[in-house]
Amino acid sequence: MTTTLKRATALALMLAASSAAKAGFDCNGSRGGWRLQTSDSWTGSDKLTHFAVSAPFGALGAYLARDTQHPVVYGTSIGTVPGLLKEIVDGTCRTSGFSYKDLTADALGALTGALLGNWAITYSRNAGGTMVGVAYFNRF
Repeated sequence: MTTTLKRATALALMLAASSAAKAGFDCNGSRGGWRLQTSDSWTGSDKLTHFAVSAPFGALGAYLARDTQHPVVYGTSIGTVPGLLKEIVDGTCRTSGFSYKDLTADALGALTGALLGNWAITYSRNAGGTMVGVAYFNRF
């Protein structure tokens, strides 16, 4: 495993742990069974938070998959994983439940981050060193 890949993996794990620590796991210690949340709204106040937390993960995923043929697809998949894990944990909560609406906001945030990351972040390596920067060209 290359040093760059190790650093990127460590960064991704730190970001995932950070967002999990900040996530609202408010079950009051009461877990059991499986619940699907049906009372939340598509325009609920937490949807923007789900979108905003997933966008950097999508950008990071697109960056990690930059050498593949489909970095946006892989970036969106990678960026949605933390939100999916949180919703699975919420699904076991007696007072809440798994919310497909929150997961949709996570996926849209990851997609937006992956698209912006694929479009704007450039990476090049040459004899003079390694460069990560911002580029504005069409690579969709």
